[in-house]
Amino acid sequence: MQTIGKVARVFPANPEKVLKAKDQLLSDFTALVSDAEQLLASTATYSGDTISGARARFKDTLDQFKTRVSDAQSSAINQLDQATAATQEYVRDNPWKVVGVAALAGALLSALLFNSRR
Repeated sequence: MQTIGKVARVFPANPEKVLKAKDQLLSDFTALVSDAEQLLASTATYSGDTISGARARFKDTLDQFKTRVSDAQSSAINQLDQATAATQEYVRDNPWKVVGVAALAGALLSALLFNSRR
């Protein structure tokens, strides 16, 4: 039962919603980074201490942002790896329970499909 708790803590209640949000967030971050890099490149020809200082601060912030996104991605990958390992451990320790649940799910699905054809 301890393994099920590990898996439940890692996986969200609605994984499809989380995956959609993750994809949208990743898309938004990619667009932000791309736009910021274009902005830095387009202001490279401007001179002056104020512009140079602002560009340097912005570049530092962008680099920190990239690092944080990379760290978050690594963390998500580690959590997925932990969930996979916990699931594999549970299946290895309880093969007959898993087979029983799969058989029950198959029987219920068959019954539902059979009843819907009538």
